[in-house]
Amino acid sequence: METTTFKESIDDLSDRVRPKIEEAKQQIGRVNGRITSFIADHPAACLLGALALGYLVARVARHQR
Repeated sequence: METTTFKESIDDLSDRVRPKIEEAKQQIGRVNGRITSFIADHPAACLLGALALGYLVARVARHQR
């Protein structure tokens, strides 16, 4: 029975995980592009949404004290 060393196990794991990490990076890049595009197309709505969200977070934070 052949045993693998710790380094070989890590290298094997790295070889299996690396493509998944690259795929995740690409997906994040696509999502970032869509979000940026949406904000550029609808700046007023995004600003109002951010203000509303900030107001709600402040209300919840103040209520938690």
